[in-house]
Amino acid sequence: MADKSTFTSDEWKTLLESVMAPGLAVSAAEPSGLWGLLQESFASGTLLAKAKMDTGSNTLIKAVVDDFATSEGRTASRDGLKEKLSGKNLPK
Repeated sequence: MADKSTFTSDEWKTLLESVMAPGLAVSAAEPSGLWGLLQESFASGTLLAKAKMDTGSNTLIKAVVDDFATSEGRTASRDGLKEKLSGKNLPK
């Protein structure tokens, strides 16, 4: 089974970024201020918790969720997405 050791550090960072990217895309597609951002964050967090607790979840998904649960994982994800999105125009 695939786990963190199966990937290079750049590949793993991309997997961690994929945890945040959908929530950012939804928020960017239909911005609804602070309340909408909080709701989207809560929804994303709920899905991550479900994936972690689900005994049927893929081991790779669990490994990504476990790493994203650390401050280092969240920082790598956030900083990677910031770098990728820097200078990009968001829809208005």
